[in-house]
Amino acid sequence: MWPFMGRTAERDQIRAAARDGGGVLVAGPAGSGRSRLLTEALAPFSFLLVRARAAGVPFGAFAHLLPDPGHTPVNPVVWAAGALGTIPPVLAVDDAHLLDPSSAALVAHLAEHHGAVPIVTARAGAPLPEPIAALWRDGALTRLDLAPLTVRETGRLLAAALGGPADLATVRRLHHTTGGNLRLITELLPGTGMTLSGGVWRWDGELTLPPRLRQLLEAELAGLTPAETTAIELVALTEPVDLDVLLDAAEHAAVTRLERRGLVTVLRDTSPPRVRLACPLHAHVVRERATALGVRDGLALLGGATPRVEGLSAREAEVARLASWNLTNREIADWLVLSPRTVANHLCRVYTKLGVNNRADLAPLLAA
Repeated sequence: MWPFMGRTAERDQIRAAARDGGGVLVAGPAGSGRSRLLTEALAPFSFLLVRARAAGVPFGAFAHLLPDPGHTPVNPVVWAAGALGTIPPVLAVDDAHLLDPSSAALVAHLAEHHGAVPIVTARAGAPLPEPIAALWRDGALTRLDLAPLTVRETGRLLAAALGGPADLATVRRLHHTTGGNLRLITELLPGTGMTLSGGVWRWDGELTLPPRLRQLLEAELAGLTPAETTAIELVALTEPVDLDVLLDAAEHAAVTRLERRGLVTVLRDTSPPRVRLACPLHAHVVRERATALGVRDGLALLGGATPRVEGLSAREAEVARLASWNLTNREIADWLVLSPRTVANHLCRVYTKLGVNNRADLAPLLAA
């Protein structure tokens, strides 16, 4: 198991709240380490842990703890509370956004009438069951939002996992690629091909997605409608893309749904507002699915959204963007209808103007 790092302040905050009898709602995106934080924070306490897994089954989160009533109780929630018997002071609920209505009502009942201190986790942006939302609105739960790991925290995590420090360029590259997402960092590391030189770990090779990570990313992208697929492909092909340009080429409702699902991020503090993928690794999956024709169409539709990089011509910026996706010169040439020699010449000028040496260095510069 990876060492627990980067969430010590949040861990201590949860422990302090639990000692004082206050509930906490820990919210964060998928892969932010909510479950690990929950178990680490509550290690000093006596607690009952339930995990929401079957939203369609009444009392599904508590099913392993409840006996068969043998009849239909007059008040199922009161029956369930009594059937649980004596419960520990702290009630830990993982993935509360997936609770079935009966389990959610039972959590609220135990908190309000049996003195249980609820410490719950939920995915950021997901609607909460009404009983849990009511606990938060009434002040019984203090909300704690998990931010991505910082570059420094990523470096400390890598050093602890690898048994030695990684050079700053490697830490920054890994942090940029994963967006500081704890699960993505742990899943991606086997695909980086880290090398140890002079006691320092370095990632100098190309990005390779391990099979399990690819499956996780594909699962997060599953279930998109055709309109959402079109919108996310356009973002992946040209990010960051001006919001008004994207809305001219994709359905407004589809972009809104992608933002609500946490798949794209709208940067509203820029002028004009721009859109990019929330998880940089999703770009690799989306771009691999896009056909050559789809790439050309995307570039044509959003040609005005090519990243503006000082010192590069429009064509050089276009070639640089495609190269930052780890496409070969031949693939770039085929998609832009150029010769491989022309692409190589453009890349040579790009490297010289930007002061970099390879494709791996391009993505952070183009994203800036």
